[in-house]
Amino acid sequence: MNIWWILAGLAAALVLWGAVEQHLLLVRKKELPMETLPDGWDALRILHMSDLHFRNRTKINMRLIERSKAFAPEIIVITGDLVSRKTDRYDHVASFIQKLRAICPVYLCMGNHESTLAQADRQRYVQAVTAAGGQFLDGRAKKWVRMPAELPLYLAGIELPISVYQSMTASQKKSYRRLSGYPLEQMRADLPKPDGFTILLAHNPLFLDTYAAWGADLVLSGHVHGGAVRLPFLGGLLSPERKFLPKYSKGCYQKGRTTLYVSGGVGKLRLFNPPEINGLILRIAKQPKQ
Repeated sequence: MNIWWILAGLAAALVLWGAVEQHLLLVRKKELPMETLPDGWDALRILHMSDLHFRNRTKINMRLIERSKAFAPEIIVITGDLVSRKTDRYDHVASFIQKLRAICPVYLCMGNHESTLAQADRQRYVQAVTAAGGQFLDGRAKKWVRMPAELPLYLAGIELPISVYQSMTASQKKSYRRLSGYPLEQMRADLPKPDGFTILLAHNPLFLDTYAAWGADLVLSGHVHGGAVRLPFLGGLLSPERKFLPKYSKGCYQKGRTTLYVSGGVGKLRLFNPPEINGLILRIAKQPKQ
């Protein structure tokens, strides 16, 4: 058989699978043992969504709501890019948040797409989400009490500066070169660390060193879309900053006593990397016997 026919057949199969894959929706469930989780918080159920890049797609929206409800979470978190920067209407976003809020409290942080919305659009977006019952945590922490837990738990969120995602050339064109970092001093100024177990919502996972030094116990992120294409043994291929093989692309990572969980997200084109939401169950880690 002619090699070109074989290659053409493989390409057609990849295109077909890619088209099918966009309409899948996985619920990835994972238990996270946490050494620092206070007594009384064992089995806390968190539904984690990220990078929906919202379109008014009724069928997938209903599946998101149905599967969120089936997981029976105590809180739902959305770690940025609920919408894309080209979105110009927010009524369907409000309806979606309102349906999630009927399940349990919903908390959000900003992603790079929300951060680059025009000021008027950003105001409309924030108003739509908050009117529907969603709570933004950018730059602040919320103390959450769960009976009969003896100690509170804190939910915190940050909005990273847009300079960590893109820079501008001399001709004012968007560039992915010379991106800024996010040092610990800046994070401490943006968000004082609460005195207790803290879950941090941070859209970009690539600053895990800073989040760990700040003192986050659990970091929930997205942004990388699982690396867009997933390759055996290599993981995610490409980050939104056009960097190959990003360090944190999808799943669970550890830095000292800080756990990072990166959602592969729902929106954007992808291959061997189906859209997903994440059902996380926090567990008190069993201490080794002396």
